[in-house]
Amino acid sequence: MRPVTRGQIPNDANGNPVVFPHYRDARDSLIARIGDYCSYCEVCLHGPIHVEHVCPKDPNPHLERVWANFLLACENCNSTKGHVNVVVNEYFWPDTDNTARAFEYWPDEPPRVSNTLNQGHQQIAASTIQLTGLDRVPGHPHYSDRDRRWHKRKEAWGVALLARQALAQNPSEELRVSIAQTALSRGFWSVWMAVFHDDLDMRRRFMNWFPGTASVECFDVLTNTMQRPGGQI
Repeated sequence: MRPVTRGQIPNDANGNPVVFPHYRDARDSLIARIGDYCSYCEVCLHGPIHVEHVCPKDPNPHLERVWANFLLACENCNSTKGHVNVVVNEYFWPDTDNTARAFEYWPDEPPRVSNTLNQGHQQIAASTIQLTGLDRVPGHPHYSDRDRRWHKRKEAWGVALLARQALAQNPSEELRVSIAQTALSRGFWSVWMAVFHDDLDMRRRFMNWFPGTASVECFDVLTNTMQRPGGQI
């Protein structure tokens, strides 16, 4: 799960914080900050883009138009997370935690809880996967054919692996740029980072090219994950 920096609420032309008449009006500002990717499954949002409330708006009406409570989500992640109230510290969040430390990505599998976490953090990571349904793959009791996240992630793995093979045969700057552009159009930042785990240059490109990636807060110069200031991990 890509850690992101949403930043402070945007200002209007007069330098005042923007007031959103409706929470959906924050969509374009969020896209400008963190890109048009689902904050949870990481799919590129070519279709409907939902302004997602970290703390659901129904039980928290005072947070319905609060910028600090907004992320972006695909329809599946948004509906799976639903309207059930959450205790923020019982989950990891891409805007406050280094979520790249929480999960591992492998071919043909849902995201795994990282075994580098302590027992308490492993439970939080598992709860985060359950909250967003990232483990809903064929065979899961709540999997639906209408949920395309699994298939899209698998497609991204295939494309990333082919790109890695091509780069091994032709390690040119032009191909590196092309691969980064392909990653942007597909989404699934964590997949690309996993496939190119030993290619420092490509990992830096993915971190720098995907808008809003919390690179400074969450990674060292060798792209190793670090504790995020103020976060749980």
